[in-house]
Amino acid sequence: MITEKTYMPEQPFFQLSTTDYVSQLSLCDRGVAQYYSFVNLNADNDIIAVPDGTIDIIIQCSGNHPRAQVCGSVKKGRQVKFELGVKYFGIRFFPGTADALLQCPLNLFTDQEVLLENVYDRADELAERISNATSFKERICLFEKYYTKRIRENSSVSTLIPYLINKINKSHGDIKVGDLAEDTGYSTRHISGQFSRAVGISPKLYSRIVRFQRCLGLLWGQKQLSYASLAQDSGYYDQAHFINEFREFSLCTPAQALGTSIQ
Repeated sequence: MITEKTYMPEQPFFQLSTTDYVSQLSLCDRGVAQYYSFVNLNADNDIIAVPDGTIDIIIQCSGNHPRAQVCGSVKKGRQVKFELGVKYFGIRFFPGTADALLQCPLNLFTDQEVLLENVYDRADELAERISNATSFKERICLFEKYYTKRIRENSSVSTLIPYLINKINKSHGDIKVGDLAEDTGYSTRHISGQFSRAVGISPKLYSRIVRFQRCLGLLWGQKQLSYASLAQDSGYYDQAHFINEFREFSLCTPAQALGTSIQ
């Protein structure tokens, strides 16, 4: 069961810090959220990855050794290093859906970058084919053919995780684990354990991330906002709580992220 698309993860610094950036929302209704491609031409700066609750597969498409990496969900903002002048192609999955491809608990990848070939055999063939493709569209088609063949439908998969993810998404992160437990009839311990294996992080952290991601959307959608209004509209307790969490997740202030002044 795929979660409802009430939440679209954002990685704004991938676009702001690279060149030749292009992205496309996925038309595939089996867990993929977005495809993207970029070239890193800044030798001095790594790219900031912000928490978004997702798993990405990033494929190096130029250079002598094409390779694919699984990039697990990050708990805090972190700087990620990419080779200079190399083109990359990325696949971003909706939270809690990448296990259909990877066939293992997603918390094994949290805060990790793992070669896809270490997850299953013949993954290097995928990297080679996508690297040899001549266009962004062709790379998407190649991955979707591979993905469709690789994943295995399982009618016995629990609907608990998609239900929890949808509840958190629809609340914009303003929900407690205790409320989820009361709603589902499961204990908070059971919910947290199942959620961490299926998504890679705890439901409490995921709720914080959804709230932060909502803030990012407001920040880029309306550039004339105050800290106070951003905090209130995003569901933070107060302005200090908002700024501290924004720094934790993005390694900068909202004004620095936007490149302008915010009152």
